[in-house]
Amino acid sequence: MVKITEEIMEKFIAIGLADEDEVAMVVNFQEAGMLTRNSGLVVRTIDGSEFQITIVQSR
Repeated sequence: MVKITEEIMEKFIAIGLADEDEVAMVVNFQEAGMLTRNSGLVVRTIDGSEFQITIVQSR
């Protein structure tokens, strides 16, 4: 069994979001130049809204 890490979960979520018609861009925090050590994604929609999704493993 493969251990699912925050980075793997980040990729799963990014792939799923990228397939949505309303989503214009999905990049991880590092690619977006964010100054954080957290795993997460920046999601921009076609209407210009932007969301930051932080991924934290709880167990």
